Amino acid sequence: MKILIGTPIHQVKDYSMERWLENVAKLQQEYPADFLMVDNSPGLSYVEKVKEYCAKYGIINYKIEHLELPMEQEVFERVARSREIIRQEVLSKDYDAWFSWECDQLIPTNSLGILVDIIKSGNFEIVEVNSWAREIPDEPNTDGGVALFKRELLEKYSFILEPSTVPYLPKDWELGEARYRKRAVKDGGGYVKVYGVITPIYHLDR
Repeated sequence: MKILIGTPIHQVKDYSMERWLENVAKLQQEYPADFLMVDNSPGLSYVEKVKEYCAKYGIINYKIEHLELPMEQEVFERVARSREIIRQEVLSKDYDAWFSWECDQLIPTNSLGILVDIIKSGNFEIVEVNSWAREIPDEPNTDGGVALFKRELLEKYSFILEPSTVPYLPKDWELGEARYRKRAVKDGGGYVKVYGVITPIYHLDR
């Protein structure tokens, strides 16, 4: 499968960014994939810092898009609008799937290959793997931080919140991941969350 690694980034996650990009570089050696970051930090200074990290770890197959939003824009809308840019990149190119990998999670380098095998093994449109909440180590994380989305689902639905009277669709930006899961299931496509298949996953908080 031709995969796009696509991740919203922001300067508040700089505590993890260098370690994460080192992890990205190692994973790309095992499963070559294009790489798109959408920076929604204020201004362009953080883009330059991330480019320095990429150079340090030999990452050359990447793009950074900058999304300038009002300072008061709340985090979940920033993330959703960043994801929509990633979605459009998948659709405008011949990618088979989007690898959603948050920039504060470190994973084994064979993780993408495992997700590809799982999504090809059944009628799945989304495969998510387990991790733990950053603030509460024993609390399962449910935000799709390490997940694979098939192109077919991305062709149908945007990440932009639209007015809806449909009961099964959450009506706020924070529940964007839940909205996508519900749509996949409603369409008859599979959504699966797997535990213990990819380990360890480190969800960094500092």
